[in-house]
Amino acid sequence: MKLRSAQMVLVLFYAEQLKAKVLSLVQGTDGFLARAGRVERVPKGTRNPVGKCLDALEADGALSADERAEIRRLIDYRNSVGHDIHELVADITMDRTVRRSLAFVGDSFVRYDYEAVERLQHFLKVLGERQRTHHYIGTISFDGLQFRTAERVFLKEIKLLRRKIAKQWQARQQQIDILNKEMRSVVIENEETDPRHPATRHDDGRLTKRGEEVCYRLFDQGLSLTAVAHLMGLKLASARIRQRRWMEIGGKQRPPVDFSKLPERKYYRRDDD
Repeated sequence: MKLRSAQMVLVLFYAEQLKAKVLSLVQGTDGFLARAGRVERVPKGTRNPVGKCLDALEADGALSADERAEIRRLIDYRNSVGHDIHELVADITMDRTVRRSLAFVGDSFVRYDYEAVERLQHFLKVLGERQRTHHYIGTISFDGLQFRTAERVFLKEIKLLRRKIAKQWQARQQQIDILNKEMRSVVIENEETDPRHPATRHDDGRLTKRGEEVCYRLFDQGLSLTAVAHLMGLKLASARIRQRRWMEIGGKQRPPVDFSKLPERKYYRRDDD
């Protein structure tokens, strides 16, 4: 969240700088050449001036079609940061319902772009170079000077956070590998003792007597709390309660249970409305 926050501030600033640069190169140059009788392609007051100035830069050969399209996308992304910031952090929310809903929204949902800052920096540099090679006339702005200290702080913070996240990601991947190996080592006696067998749960999601016994047998095999929660489809808190109950009745030394004599779950008929 901290990384995205710092990046989004820079996206807002860099995108505005990029828009101002695009307008400056075309309108500044055309305004100067208008004194010699040249018609201004994007005069002041034109609707959608940025898009038309990008078209002009492409027509002059200063931008390729792909570069123009990417600049347009980055500017649109800046608008998403300004108006739809809630969508850009939805995938890392703690709310499980929100995360699940993302699977149904498709492409209509704005996805976070971790490379936007670097691409905006790239195009600011590119336009500075093309200004010299294509002899554009620009205007001087002190916005970058005013923002310079904040920019340095944000860029330094982003560098530190990326390094920290990379270490955390590597550690998490190792944990996942260990957990997957642990779950693959589970011994399932038969179909009925499968942790995800329908007989392990009531209609309301509670574990049946058979489900409880399956859960205890997983603990008997020495599986971790997290592995049992994944295999049984339980929340970690629910698995912890079951582990505590398993220990109360003796843990691995608990009395043996005849699984076949445990009551089977009842299936209720669901009449059509």
